[in-house]
Amino acid sequence: MGSKGSGISLIGFDEQEKLPTPIRNATIEPIELFQELSSCISFIEQQTKENKVIILITTTVEENILQTFESLTVIEAILILSTIDINVDTLPSKVVGVYSQTEILLRSLSETRDTIEQQINANSIIFNHHTDGTDNLAFYFYYLWKNHTDEQNSTKESLADQARFIFQSNNQIKSYIQQFETSYKSYEVFSWLDKHRHPFPYHLLISNALRSHNQELLSLSRFFLNDLTKRMKPLLTGSNYKQVYFATKLSINFIDQLEQKIKTDIIAFQCFLPVTSSRTNALTEATRLSRRQKMNNVLFKIDITNNTLCASLGETILIDMATPFQIACVTRSASTTNSQQSLTIIKLIALNKDNRDQLFEQFIQQQKKLGKTINDLLQRLSSDISDDEALADEHMTRSEWSQAENIFAHIINPNVRVLNKYGCLLREHLNNLSDALKCHQQALLKATNREHTETLIYLGLVHKNMKQHDEAFKVYSQALQWFENETKRDPVMIARCLIGLGNAQWGRQQLTEAFDYTERALAIRENEIKPKNDFDIAACLGNMSSILHDQGDIQRALSYATRTVDLLNTCGKDDPRLAAVLNNSGAIHMANGDLVKAREYFERALESISNENHPHRKSTLANIARLDTIEKSKQ
Repeated sequence: MGSKGSGISLIGFDEQEKLPTPIRNATIEPIELFQELSSCISFIEQQTKENKVIILITTTVEENILQTFESLTVIEAILILSTIDINVDTLPSKVVGVYSQTEILLRSLSETRDTIEQQINANSIIFNHHTDGTDNLAFYFYYLWKNHTDEQNSTKESLADQARFIFQSNNQIKSYIQQFETSYKSYEVFSWLDKHRHPFPYHLLISNALRSHNQELLSLSRFFLNDLTKRMKPLLTGSNYKQVYFATKLSINFIDQLEQKIKTDIIAFQCFLPVTSSRTNALTEATRLSRRQKMNNVLFKIDITNNTLCASLGETILIDMATPFQIACVTRSASTTNSQQSLTIIKLIALNKDNRDQLFEQFIQQQKKLGKTINDLLQRLSSDISDDEALADEHMTRSEWSQAENIFAHIINPNVRVLNKYGCLLREHLNNLSDALKCHQQALLKATNREHTETLIYLGLVHKNMKQHDEAFKVYSQALQWFENETKRDPVMIARCLIGLGNAQWGRQQLTEAFDYTERALAIRENEIKPKNDFDIAACLGNMSSILHDQGDIQRALSYATRTVDLLNTCGKDDPRLAAVLNNSGAIHMANGDLVKAREYFERALESISNENHPHRKSTLANIARLDTIEKSKQ
């Protein structure tokens, strides 16, 4: 869950290759360089899907290009290297500055990165309740993960091995990894939080894994986090609390949200929060000039109690990950001691130990009442499923289709997975094909790579049910081409595409081609997929029987139908698909004039399905009625 890396991406747009080597090599994160605008924008859009924040370095001052970058939400800052004399105030608001010297740009880049990292930390705030009052599982993630999972294979060697795989194309970061593997000592853990001396592992990997709740990376990093928390201690003060400060810039909308939650909810930062005891230094940082619109200077005044876990790192104090706070007040001011910029002061109070323990214990007991174990909760969080999606899933497991539909319909900004689930629900259980088509079409606009191709298959199923056979053939062809070009062959998905193409050709009455596609799918399902899925094999045999029947090849159709029945008799005696194939076999025998055999199969179909309203049973009863009419006419 969440992206790997630091959470910040550096991108260079350099049409004329004017960015000097020092800029390419002087950054903590790898910098992705682009000369073509289209490929640059495409890459940026991909970072949006991975929850990345982008700092863009460019050599262009063309207004239309800068406005394009300004419009991309994921870009947080733009730095321009250019000798052209230009007034920065005439440029888009995300432009931090225009620099004629590389050294000055690099200095500004370092400051900008620090500022953005502070903003990312501030924006990692999570409330303990959703807007509807239900528990927010993400708020409790770190408590659950830290206290209810073990270390398993967490060593610096295993973390280094995985990191080399993640950063396999970046030699600079691989040198940091090697330094960590050879030099790290647990008693020196605080020194590894200095991103300039040791950017790996905390700043390049662990910090974003904490914010994004990436359990895979956190499990590998557990030894490091344990070393860190073991050396954190309650901050000793002369009174019951000490006031510290955290400076950043936040969107006005986010500040409004915090103001609405005063004294009603508890919040926690999804990071080890770096604060300072110097109000002067914090004010200076908070009111640093910025050209960003709809952003406000923010100073968090934080009261930490005697039992709040902290670590003193020079002028910085590090507060323990996910420490719960109450919002005491939000005060908006028009001025500060040394600036006329507006400033919002947000006062937080750390919960004392008794209140913290009570908060977590109440949550655990509530989840137990709902039948949820700690493992259930961690699995939910690792799957990146929202509470709404999880509730809709629960309704579907109970066949409560309308309730599930209502929840899916009200999910704001649904992701690809949700849209495809919703579309399948509408198609399979509510027979709302037009809305199902819209869901999968929306998913297709958001999807990339494999998700895009899987969405094509869902679209093909809807087109098939709508008898739009040309459209179904088109999307299945696109999906098949993608899967056949994959480096690692996926026979399951290839077979699904071939079945879809066979059904499309069958609907178009291209029966020879329909049989060929289905026969290819059968060969894959019988020979390549391990373990074999007899139901999928039976589906191929059943389709081939029906296609042969439509071709007029009754004997071969009966042969395939018999194979299908024999297979389902073995693996699925209580499965509705057995009733369907028995009914189809009876229909073939009836068309062939063998009325006795036809009735035998129809009766077996009725015996195999007891649900009076099941469509397979209704179809069989209709066939029996036709059979009765034929027999009466012959008498």
